[in-house]
Amino acid sequence: MVNNGVPPLSNRAIEALVKKYTKAFKSNNSKSPHKIRKSYGTNLMDQSGDIHLLMAQLGHTSTTTAALYTNPGQEKSKKAAKQMGERRTNYLEKD
Repeated sequence: MVNNGVPPLSNRAIEALVKKYTKAFKSNNSKSPHKIRKSYGTNLMDQSGDIHLLMAQLGHTSTTTAALYTNPGQEKSKKAAKQMGERRTNYLEKD
């Protein structure tokens, strides 16, 4: 569809804009639209815990698809890695 003679942005154009502005904003580290969507979905799920809200926001029709944004093991993994790092630091300080 053409709106006032201006064609809609293509997927590639949107991706280029997102990369351009995230690179400028995030210390030379660009993001893709997919990464931003994934971060939004994951944060929404972490904050709300409401899979139906997530489905509505991201346009999913299946709870199976929406469940990909729930990652209860991720926090456990981060905590375990932090604890291992602390143990290593403590061990090295003993020497």
